[in-house]
Amino acid sequence: IEILRGSISISSTPNQGTSFTLRLPLTLAIIDGFLVGVANRRFILPMDIVLECLQFQDEEKENSSRYFPLRGSLIPYIRLSQIFPDETKDHSARENIVIVRNGEKKAGIVVDYLYGEYQTVVKPMGSVFRHVKGVSGSSILGDGQVALILDIPSLFERTIEIEKMSIE
Repeated sequence: IEILRGSISISSTPNQGTSFTLRLPLTLAIIDGFLVGVANRRFILPMDIVLECLQFQDEEKENSSRYFPLRGSLIPYIRLSQIFPDETKDHSARENIVIVRNGEKKAGIVVDYLYGEYQTVVKPMGSVFRHVKGVSGSSILGDGQVALILDIPSLFERTIEIEKMSIE
């Protein structure tokens, strides 16, 4: 525990019992992630929700209905480039859609790049960013770049709220 920079405390009350408290740093939280990119930014999706990745066809780029045809059904999708805008985005680049499980339903996340599986050390967000919907943490990549870890259920919830505001 000390090697991991943690601590242990023991509290005992006669005839009632003993309590052991182990404290370990949050940097020990490691998840299997799927690394994706939009323009020059990197994002991590929890691997356990990723179902498949497909090329996002040109005709869907112009589709304003925000539904993607997948084997006879339509699934909702969001573009990370609209949620996290970046002026360096190449709009002519081929896009990909990552099909994720959002609860019992499927949904899509449109990205520019698929980098693949990535063992991710989760860094908690600071108190200033704690209430940002759609982001559950961050990770520092091997090249020193920061990647946001996406919280898919709250990301879709945030998108629905933004769309409601733009309609009103």
